[in-house]
Amino acid sequence: MEKVEFTFRRGGRMKVVTTNQAIVLKRAGLGTYETRDMARQPLVTKPLQAEPMSALEQSDGLEAMDREQLHALAKERGIKVHHMAGADRVRAALREAE
Repeated sequence: MEKVEFTFRRGGRMKVVTTNQAIVLKRAGLGTYETRDMARQPLVTKPLQAEPMSALEQSDGLEAMDREQLHALAKERGIKVHHMAGADRVRAALREAE
C-alpha cells in the first residue's frame, strides 16, 4: 500500500497514512493530501528527434514494402516464412538471409 502525507485542515498537522485512508479523510473534509504523482514537478522538455535508421535499413528498401510485397520477395528468394507472419518478421528473415 502506498503511503502519503495527509495535512489536516485544523492545525496543519501532517500525518503519514495509506492512500485509502487519505481518500476517506479528504471526503470527510478533514484536510488534503498529495501523492508523488500529484506533487508539482519541474517541466522538462526534450526536442523530438527521429531515430536514425541504420545503413542497412536505408539501403535495402524493405521499409517501403507492405506485407504482401515482402512475402512475395521472400518466396522469390526461397526464404521460408509463415504465411501469416507480419511485415516485421518477414523483414527480419530477409535481412538475416542476406
